[in-house]
Amino acid sequence: MELSSTKLDFTVHCVQLRHKAMYVNTIPNPGEDKFFDAYDSASYWCSLTQTSFGPDGHPARPDVCQAGRGCCNH
Repeated sequence: MELSSTKLDFTVHCVQLRHKAMYVNTIPNPGEDKFFDAYDSASYWCSLTQTSFGPDGHPARPDVCQAGRGCCNH
C-alpha cells in the first residue's frame, strides 16, 4: 500500500510535512473542488521535530514549507 495525499504535492512542499489524512486509506472525494469553503482544517506537523514547528522554529504548514525555507527538503 502506498500512502498518498491529495493536499500536499512533494514537488512543491517539504517531504517532512505531514497531516493525519496522509495515513488514512480512502478514495479522494472527486467533487471536493465544488465546495465553496476553502478553509483547511488539517493539522500539520514536521516529521523531523514531531511538532507543529519546523527545525527553524517557524510553523509547519503547506503555505510556508516550500522551497526557499532553509530546512525544506523536497
